[in-house]
Amino acid sequence: RCDGKRPVCGLCSATLPSACRYSDGSASIDQLLQEEIAILETRLQQLESPSDPSRTLALRAASSSSSVHRPLSVSNVLRSFLPYSFEFGFFLEYSRFSSSLSSSSSQEKPFPSILSACQLIGAYLSPVNELSALQSAFLSQALYDTSSGLSRNPAHLARSILHCVQAEILLAQYFFINGRTLEGKYRVSNAVSMVLGGGFHKIRSVDPYAFQGRAGTQSILPPIGPEEEGERVNALWQVLILNACWTAAEGSPSNIAYEVPESRIDTPWPLDSGSYSQSSFPENIRSSRTIQNFLTNYPDNGISLLAVHAKAAILFERTSLLQHQYRPTTRFQQTFNNLDKAINNIATILPSLTDHNLPRNTIRRLLIVHTLCRVASILLHGIFEQQDPASQAQVIIAADSVVMLLRSVNLNDFPFIDPIMGVSTISGFPDFSTTDTLF
Repeated sequence: RCDGKRPVCGLCSATLPSACRYSDGSASIDQLLQEEIAILETRLQQLESPSDPSRTLALRAASSSSSVHRPLSVSNVLRSFLPYSFEFGFFLEYSRFSSSLSSSSSQEKPFPSILSACQLIGAYLSPVNELSALQSAFLSQALYDTSSGLSRNPAHLARSILHCVQAEILLAQYFFINGRTLEGKYRVSNAVSMVLGGGFHKIRSVDPYAFQGRAGTQSILPPIGPEEEGERVNALWQVLILNACWTAAEGSPSNIAYEVPESRIDTPWPLDSGSYSQSSFPENIRSSRTIQNFLTNYPDNGISLLAVHAKAAILFERTSLLQHQYRPTTRFQQTFNNLDKAINNIATILPSLTDHNLPRNTIRRLLIVHTLCRVASILLHGIFEQQDPASQAQVIIAADSVVMLLRSVNLNDFPFIDPIMGVSTISGFPDFSTTDTLF
């Protein structure tokens, strides 16, 4: 029905002039959309076997009508993710996971759940437009793989749980980054269910009958070596960090009842990933009431970066909860004092962000820990800020410290900033209509 008028035919002139294209020129918008649909269909077909990290995707620039394909290996997506995996809550032993990517053994290859989740985050971080454009496809694949990721074979059940928990953590972070908080919290609740269902919260418990196993998970075999046990320990604490932070941020009930015997955390404080082969837990070590002991300032050996991160998250959660439970009672005052002391204890052992000997990824993680501790102090002393000058001063000191922390780091080194930073700092800062300004 084209009348052939140039530069814009009569039909397009009356509807959408920008869509008018002739066969001797560039492709029309409809043609480009059809090409893009074909490309996406091809990508989805090629993602059906995510256990092969070396597969390639034939990608075509959507802005070009050229038929030239540019093959890009999906392993490039993983390379975008791995340098920053620590900050996304990656708890699997790094060298083992890296080796498994190229393993020819089906017993060692990563489960599809963890692989597609890593590729999703890699696509998010990738500076390559074609790879970044894969996020939607990888997200769909990761959601599918995670929902069907638990192995029915008892010999592989524990490893499949670890990989699914890791995938849920990465999916939660991805949703939080993109402002999809409800979906992120759903992934966190899934991860909590798996670590509690797998008994990871009762590892090395003083009570040998603390966890008898639950339906579907009672056949989990003991860990093979200290590295695998360490992965289970770290899985629990990484999940707890996410749960505690977003419980506090949203003011919602926690998915973990610390005081209930069945869900109480007896597992020892974690070591950092990679430390278990050199500093594994002694065979005779046993633990109990790990969080309750910490909150009452009982001495412990939780000094790893992951351990202090977990402690800071717990303090953020507990102070947020206490803020809404004020009662002029002796018990409340004792809880207040214990939390205040615990915050100060952590602040004294945290390395400075200006220590140039620290790796960049450690500095990025420490910024979150420092900030959570300061925000916990703001929330705690904010309870009495209006009537107690000393508490008001503590609020101002902590808020000022957060600003100084942010000024002390090079934000160009942060390709990713944990989204809890935005929520925690906003919720923690005082009402400056009643206090002195920081700036």
